[in-house]
Amino acid sequence: MSYVREDGLAHARRRRKRRSIIVLVVAVVLVFGAFAYAWGYMSTSNTANPTASSSCAVTSTPPPQSIFVLNVYNASSDTGVAKRTSTAMQSHGFNVGTVSNDPYKESIDGVGQIRFGPKGKKNATEYVKKYLPGATMVQDGRTDDSVDLVLGNQAPDIKSAPPTTVAPPPGCSTVAPVG
Repeated sequence: MSYVREDGLAHARRRRKRRSIIVLVVAVVLVFGAFAYAWGYMSTSNTANPTASSSCAVTSTPPPQSIFVLNVYNASSDTGVAKRTSTAMQSHGFNVGTVSNDPYKESIDGVGQIRFGPKGKKNATEYVKKYLPGATMVQDGRTDDSVDLVLGNQAPDIKSAPPTTVAPPPGCSTVAPVG
């Protein structure tokens, strides 16, 4: 039996050819996969929700009590009242600033005080007073529209607002489009 004996050069050429074919096939598969992915991405992002109009976008306007700073202070003998109240006031849409003990170091036996400057009087009477009925309204010399909510020993517990859900208008989908 005779074998065809080939030299090392022919063997190396065949190996190089095989490697080149494998690299070429892998490159073609990757390019094809990239085009398929791009095609799928482009086709789903162009048809997001054909029945939904631009009026389906749910926009929320900030509540009016979020445009001023509400500082919450504890002037009672209880610990943690200001922290609990500030959390509840944030759930009602207030922009809570400082949460601490009363900076005037007063101890208030009644419900509490609502302190404000001339620019914050409307904010204090329209938005804050309803959460602390019976509180004393105190106008001070501040120049901004911030309001201080100072809690006394007889301050009621202010409950957090229940979570709200916004229902989409009729004809709008609740599923957000991808893309």
